[in-house]
Amino acid sequence: MAAEEVEALIHVLLVLIVAKALEEGLARVRQPAVLGDILAGILLGPTVLGLIVLPEHIHSLAWLGIVILIFLAGFETNPSEFRRYGLPAAIVGIGGVISCFTMGFALGTLLGYPLHTSLFIGAILTPTSVGVTVATLEALGKLRSEEGYIVLGAAVFDDVYGVVVLSIVYAIAVGKVYSFSSYSSIILGLSILLLLFLAISHYLGYIERFLMALRIPEAPFLVLFLIGLGASVISAYFGLTPIPGAFLIGLALSRIHSPESIRRDFQILERVITPIFFAYAGILLNPWEVNITLDVLPVALSLVAIGLIGKMVGCGLAAKLAGIGGRKSLIIGTAMMPRAGVDIVIAVTGLSLGVIDQVIYLAALILIYISSILTPPVVKLLYTSSEAT
Repeated sequence: MAAEEVEALIHVLLVLIVAKALEEGLARVRQPAVLGDILAGILLGPTVLGLIVLPEHIHSLAWLGIVILIFLAGFETNPSEFRRYGLPAAIVGIGGVISCFTMGFALGTLLGYPLHTSLFIGAILTPTSVGVTVATLEALGKLRSEEGYIVLGAAVFDDVYGVVVLSIVYAIAVGKVYSFSSYSSIILGLSILLLLFLAISHYLGYIERFLMALRIPEAPFLVLFLIGLGASVISAYFGLTPIPGAFLIGLALSRIHSPESIRRDFQILERVITPIFFAYAGILLNPWEVNITLDVLPVALSLVAIGLIGKMVGCGLAAKLAGIGGRKSLIIGTAMMPRAGVDIVIAVTGLSLGVIDQVIYLAALILIYISSILTPPVVKLLYTSSEAT
């Protein structure tokens, strides 16, 4: 076995061991597992130990992990939830996206960054972490409350909005948006994905019977996995990221009456492969490439502040406009603050393209940690104060 292959296996082994150990530790203090995965990358990467410096062999596994995560998010989402949460959830989600994107773009412009970088700064701030949001409300026993339903629906819509924003900003960054053929390619890609979504939804019964007829025990899982992966390839081929295809087709397949073992297999695969992506995000961070001066801190702190305030203001005001009470609107805006998912994808994409620098990337990771750690106690405090009055 070549030395490169041994090194690749050692790196994957190290990433999984450290990531899972940190996940366990953070779970004991009720923090999201994704923070442990990122911290594993930071520890193993050039920031601390420098054991993994140029993780090219991890790149493909990392992106496979995020495709699995997004596909599973769609696969475990009931389409009826979108109808159930309805218009208020959609309004809250878009309110946060518009607020954060506008403030992020304005910050990048004011700091003198070029157009592509400012667009990516705005895009990084748009998504919300569904996992952190749900875990926060569930721990407080408020997930099934009015604001809980709206927050969950808005968070799901928010991820869809974030994917769309990423696709558009990505197309602009790689220069495909300046010609009609580039626009037509993106529109064609979205149209094909929509047709696939409708076709799978319509013929779901036939797909179920086909899966039941397969003799190999793991075949149904593999077929669904290949469908999701194929949709991701189509999505990427037409100038989008793999994410829209993975999510839409996962959503289309979510109503399939499949054995519980299939969902369990997807969850196991996601828990093994997806941490590699988030660890990869941490490995890419290299603060030693940043000339730490008094000019760096304002950039990072400004981005973090806008990321927190943008969601609170945008989602909170949108909830108010949708007819939600003032106290509940504030809770909704606060519960929408966490980042720990699609925003990492956007940041990694921007860093890989060379559109954002290490200062912005570092600020994005700081935002993820601060927002994810800060949200639970603040939401709890808001509930406690509202119940006391």
